[in-house]
Amino acid sequence: MRRLLIALALAGVASYVVADVFPVESVKAAFLYRFASYVEWPPEVPQAPFVIGVAGSEEVATQLEALLPRMAVRGHAAQLRRVSRVSDLDGVHILYIGPGVLPRSRSLLAEAVKRPVLLVTDDEDGLGAGAVINFRDSDRNVRFEVSLAASDRARLKVDAALLSVAARVERRPHPVGENK
Repeated sequence: MRRLLIALALAGVASYVVADVFPVESVKAAFLYRFASYVEWPPEVPQAPFVIGVAGSEEVATQLEALLPRMAVRGHAAQLRRVSRVSDLDGVHILYIGPGVLPRSRSLLAEAVKRPVLLVTDDEDGLGAGAVINFRDSDRNVRFEVSLAASDRARLKVDAALLSVAARVERRPHPVGENK
């Protein structure tokens, strides 16, 4: 856990960050980039270029636009893609759907949950809508929660180090009759 916190601190964030210190959009952009280091995609997913898609948050997209040209994910160039249509999802590794956009993005969301995409939302019902990670702003802090059932559905492996700093982890459902 300490290594993850140090890594997040190097990216300019921690498991939660006071919004007065960094603009909230900058914090979320840094988290999106750092999430890539703690998730494993299926082997058939092309690794290059590494694409972070953004739907409905020009502010976060602008922050990523400034951040990503200097960065790499597992040795591959990282790119931003603004996503507004289902066809924009091709090649996207992480899709961030900004606050207030989820209800208007049903077709995008429906297609994203069928793919090995790390779906990150910013909505009170983000995990319920199928997101793997959902940002939660509370008391001017940016926190996140993780759904292991959604990561299984997307065929993504989320590192335990990331889970250890999540505000909440939604566990996999237990089959009927299995001891918990």
